[in-house]
Amino acid sequence: MTSSWPLSTVVGLDELAPLQRTISDGAGQSTGIHPIGDHPGWLAKLYRTPGDRSEATRLDELIALPGTIGAEDSATLSTSTSWPVARITDGDDLVRGCVIPAAPDRFRQDGDQDFREIDTLARTAESFARHGLRTPSRADRLRVCRNLVRVAEVLERHELVYSDWSYSNAFWCHADASVFVIDIDGCGTGSVPNIAQPNWDDPLTPRPEDADACTDRFRVALLVTRCLTGQRDLTVALNDLAESDGLGNRGLREVLLDMLLSEDRARRPSLAELGTVLAGGLYARFGAPPARSQIPDRPAPAPPVTVASAAPGTNVDWKTPATTSSPSSGTPQRETALIGIFFGVVVLVLLVVIIANNA
Repeated sequence: MTSSWPLSTVVGLDELAPLQRTISDGAGQSTGIHPIGDHPGWLAKLYRTPGDRSEATRLDELIALPGTIGAEDSATLSTSTSWPVARITDGDDLVRGCVIPAAPDRFRQDGDQDFREIDTLARTAESFARHGLRTPSRADRLRVCRNLVRVAEVLERHELVYSDWSYSNAFWCHADASVFVIDIDGCGTGSVPNIAQPNWDDPLTPRPEDADACTDRFRVALLVTRCLTGQRDLTVALNDLAESDGLGNRGLREVLLDMLLSEDRARRPSLAELGTVLAGGLYARFGAPPARSQIPDRPAPAPPVTVASAAPGTNVDWKTPATTSSPSSGTPQRETALIGIFFGVVVLVLLVVIIANNA
């Protein structure tokens, strides 16, 4: 575990020198994430656009939050997220970036420097085996999702919206099913910009509308569903979920379907309810259940490609199925054969007549 941040909660960029080469490509809102040379285990995340006074206030409130909440929630943020510990200034720029903890090495892939992103859970057991990877059990999937939702519960409990729940923003450890959520310094109270990667849009919160707690509920449920079913395609994942026993807990199936399919976004179950069911508790719905939109039909399987037999060495077009003869396709051949037989019989009769006359 990384030791406590030794400097102030507001530091100048020059105080962090020397910064090492970025470990990030600088996608999204940052220009790069740099290891801090004199402080191993800590990273400087530099923003593409410097922030103003309101941004400084928002970030300072995030930095102070772990010290103002209960010990359990504080520990979750400190050990399971890249929670910011300091605001970086630079000259007149009040917010040039923030200091965050590096993800522990246990979240790296086996024998690899890359981190094990949570999207690796969104694959079937057959896919794991095909790639020579350790296959997570049903219990593994449940534990990882429970730990992920625990982070989401803390944010919801303290009225913080994350918005950017997706594959690449969380790591998981195969050994203990722990998780580590990154890019969490963008959280805000009430509502935040509706940030979403492709295939993560909330159908009831179309952009450019802001994201709020209801949006987070949908995206967390979507991430959990993909990780539990091992399916990336939403339609396939929904059908697999609906036809399953919820990995041994039918209440889990129902709460996820309510979160994903509710026609009223305000009636989506809370992340605390999802966390309770993931921990083995009951899904207690009060009043009538929310009306759900219909699950789309499962995609039809791709038709098999039939390839005509060919002699060795013959090139075969694998994209074009071999054609088959229709019932009428043999008619010209049959007509030709009948004509041949007719002429054969005529010739035979003539030969018989000639022989008889010469006898």
